[in-house]
Amino acid sequence: MLVARSRDAMRNHLIARAAITRLRTNVVGTGLVCRAQIDHVAVGIDEQQAEQLNAQLDRIWSLYADDPRECDAEATLNHYQLQALVLISAMVCGDVLIASPDDERPGCIFSTRLQLIESDRVCNPDGGMDRANMVEGVEFDRLGAPLAYHVCNGYPNEYLAGQSLAWERLPAFGDTTGRRRVMHVMSDKERPGQKRGAPYLAPVLEPLQKLERYSSAELMAAVISAMFTVFIKKNNDFNVSNLPMSAMGNEGAGGDTTDDGELALGEGAIVDLGMGEEPVVANPARPNAQFDPFFTAVVKEIGAALEQPMEELLLHYSSSYSAARAAMLQAWRFYSVRRWWLACDFCQPSRELIIDEAVARGLIHLPGYSDPAKRKAYCQGIWIGPARGAIDELKEANAAGKRIEIGVSNETLETAAMTGEPWQQVYRQRVREVEQRRSDNLHMLPKGGVIADPPTPPNEE
Repeated sequence: MLVARSRDAMRNHLIARAAITRLRTNVVGTGLVCRAQIDHVAVGIDEQQAEQLNAQLDRIWSLYADDPRECDAEATLNHYQLQALVLISAMVCGDVLIASPDDERPGCIFSTRLQLIESDRVCNPDGGMDRANMVEGVEFDRLGAPLAYHVCNGYPNEYLAGQSLAWERLPAFGDTTGRRRVMHVMSDKERPGQKRGAPYLAPVLEPLQKLERYSSAELMAAVISAMFTVFIKKNNDFNVSNLPMSAMGNEGAGGDTTDDGELALGEGAIVDLGMGEEPVVANPARPNAQFDPFFTAVVKEIGAALEQPMEELLLHYSSSYSAARAAMLQAWRFYSVRRWWLACDFCQPSRELIIDEAVARGLIHLPGYSDPAKRKAYCQGIWIGPARGAIDELKEANAAGKRIEIGVSNETLETAAMTGEPWQQVYRQRVREVEQRRSDNLHMLPKGGVIADPPTPPNEE
């Protein structure tokens, strides 16, 4: 029931949808890109060899991540789009499973596919009760570590013609290698021994529902008040010929003689009353002047529970620069945590599976890869997402330069934070641009302009 209410809120409640889509845009955006960072000391190679292997690993990962037929079991989304789907599924439903079946496809390099499994399908076989070693489809050992996940081939309580429900046991780790084969991404784990996740919107579902009803009621009241009619009071001296024919088209000889006395509202309508009738019209006072302060106060409470400031939820930065920047920084702390969480639970484990297959297929040679310690050193990488952005880019750039100048940061960190690109890639591109300018006899002005070198004066001798 909690998952169903969360899905309903995400689809139909404006603030709930804003919270989820804001997460998707800022945490994943166009995707978290990995840059290999081999620990060359641990594997016993020098830095130059490590850079060469890093470049090979990045190329191999791009071959897999950029092609939907390579990474997606449904051959629909590439890895960066899968990241967004995993995030939304975990936030809305509480958790999501990602299996890694082997499936050879013509024209593909790899056979490892990523299959997303919705949380509803992970349940006890045949609707059985929880046991000492199984809770809601998660089978675990005496220490609480997952052993397997029981997945239904359809949705429980769903009956399709020609298909009977069956459950498949998916081992969490490989029997021989001990490496993870099923990734379980939960929105949060807030208690020891917790086996399934709770929806991100769970704490605010009730206020979200009431706020949506209140907002809809105020909107409807404003619509009705805009359709209030112009009433016409008649007396004994009333002359019908003074009204347009359209206003009197449905009136009887003695005025409005409808039996039910019901009047229909309409835009700019004129209602003709009966002889001697006098209406009493209440002032609707719409739009309600107190709606915005109350709505904003409730959204602030919801945002506090979701760790998203009101300015971020509503995309309304109307306060001072300092207040707006503080809201962005606070929201970015939350986005950074979620980005790290997604990289740890989904991105990095899936990348390690591909490196395993690349080594097994001979696409890359990594000496000593069978050693678990060296394997971890080879698989190290940094996940870089879209940049945070800035309210005042000049101030942000000056602050970044100052941090580098006083030694509390470096160009690698600042480049990733401001552009979302790895420093090495930006640096190599800058080198190419500078060399191109030099070859064209151009040079940079102090403020970034480009002018041609002055012509060489002729030799007068």
